Amino acid sequence: MAQEPEATKVETPEEEVKVEQKTETPEVKKVEEKAPTKNDILREMSKEYGVNLFEAEGLQKYKEFVESQKTEQEKLQEQVQTYEQEKSAWESQRLEYESKLKATQLGIKEDNLADVLKLADNDPNKIEEVVKKYPIFKSKEGVKIVLQDPHNNKQPTDMSEVETYMSQDPKYRQWLAKNKK
Repeated sequence: MAQEPEATKVETPEEEVKVEQKTETPEVKKVEEKAPTKNDILREMSKEYGVNLFEAEGLQKYKEFVESQKTEQEKLQEQVQTYEQEKSAWESQRLEYESKLKATQLGIKEDNLADVLKLADNDPNKIEEVVKKYPIFKSKEGVKIVLQDPHNNKQPTDMSEVETYMSQDPKYRQWLAKNKK
């Protein structure tokens, strides 16, 4: 793109002097570089290592090559990291089980178990403090284990039908109260 000649006007002293310059700046086209795609990266790596990384066999060869480049210390460091991750997972699982056991021993309702564990940060030693501070989490009747007839849709109770019938009899209540002392 060529520049146009400068236009200069010179006028008489009575008139103003005007100088106009018109120049065109050359247009610069911006080239946007695209981020390489996964296929582009695999193609470049295939050329660099001489292996077809688009196939499973080529990937296996590349993994073996990378593994062979690692030093013995790097391999041991990876094993240590793996063992530490497994240890932390086992430790968190153990703490969770211990916390749940402690919570059931303290008579915490199953509905409130998650809340209590969250307040205690899954620390079994803090569960007692949480229950003391928030006694509503503790079950009133404790833990009951009873059998239920599969054909009966009623909620199970700790009394049999005979005991339920007898508890309605006032004489039986008197006898029961007298013998429980």
